[in-house]
Amino acid sequence: MPRSARVWIATDPDHTARVVILARIALGSQGIRVGPADLPAPSSAERRKLLRDALRLTLWRATGSTGAWLAPEVAARKRVDCGV
Repeated sequence: MPRSARVWIATDPDHTARVVILARIALGSQGIRVGPADLPAPSSAERRKLLRDALRLTLWRATGSTGAWLAPEVAARKRVDCGV
């Protein structure tokens, strides 16, 4: 039986919870275990971002779309900011 890979996330404490959840969604189905180097309690603003990003990643995995069509003005602004 092959050993499963492990990834430890080390990032700014304000982003740790969000990054770990997203990594678990993205990598967990591949048999890769993800955990935080240190998991602080996220602020309420960070919890909202966590939920938003987790839903966006789940939508992308299920449909191949990020849902940018739901907020075309945001997508257009990002394209302009990136020079696209």
